[in-house]
Amino acid sequence: MAAANGQGVGVAHARIVHPEEWSSILMSVGLTIGSVAYFWIAPDLSPRNHFAWAVPGWIAGAYLVVQMLFLLLSATQIRALGVLDSVLAILPVVAGLVITVEWILGDLPLSLFQLNVLGLLVATSVAEFVLTIWIRFVINRRTIGFGTT
Repeated sequence: MAAANGQGVGVAHARIVHPEEWSSILMSVGLTIGSVAYFWIAPDLSPRNHFAWAVPGWIAGAYLVVQMLFLLLSATQIRALGVLDSVLAILPVVAGLVITVEWILGDLPLSLFQLNVLGLLVATSVAEFVLTIWIRFVINRRTIGFGTT
């Protein structure tokens, strides 16, 4: 009866479950794909504007802050999605290291600007990965027992 009156049961609305973890995962995968595309599509790119040299640092800082906010929103819950987020946080590190090896081998010519971007990519992604693993362990350590004291 309630459905016939337009009250009660209606159309079910799909809701994204745990949007902070999905956003973190999408940012990590997006950073990986975007960085690989940037270095392979535009090798030896160097901007003429001196202010452009500061932009990668600001982007890296903003990325790290947003990822940490997502982590702090979701770190207290223990879910499979949180573990997947922790595992996928290593993707940008791996991409940065592969690009570094390609540059060292001479297969990928990079300008000084791109080396700066590559350094920021590796440093930021390592920081994000270590902080993700560390914060999840510190906040959830109460679930791990090593004996009674």
